[in-house]
Amino acid sequence: MSFQLPSSSRTSHTRPAWSGMALVVEAMVLLLFLVGSLAIITQLFATASTRAQSGRKLAQAVALATTEAERFAADPANAGGTFTEDDLSVLCTVTSETSETGTLYHATIDVRDTTAGRSDAEPIYTLTTTRYQQGVR
Repeated sequence: MSFQLPSSSRTSHTRPAWSGMALVVEAMVLLLFLVGSLAIITQLFATASTRAQSGRKLAQAVALATTEAERFAADPANAGGTFTEDDLSVLCTVTSETSETGTLYHATIDVRDTTAGRSDAEPIYTLTTTRYQQGVR
């Protein structure tokens, strides 16, 4: 009795030429999709990083302007001037209106980014406040 096992080598049947090509095309499409997805995800992370940095700078600008407004509220006659902290420049401009009963002080506080080295940069944050002091002329 003779028993014959199937051979692992190629049979005499021939495959169509397009069957191997379909696998290559499918692999190329998959690779293209993965590269495109990676590019989009990289852009999203870069945008998120830029916005986070901008948000941190804005939060720092708000804190500096609030601190300067508190100094102005404590002593409006001697407030004003410019100071720099980290890469932010704070400019406090104080004007006054004198009346018969007292003085009304106005303060405009501008916070600018000085990392570019330009003094004419647009303010990141602007705060306007007033304080009335009775009996001061």
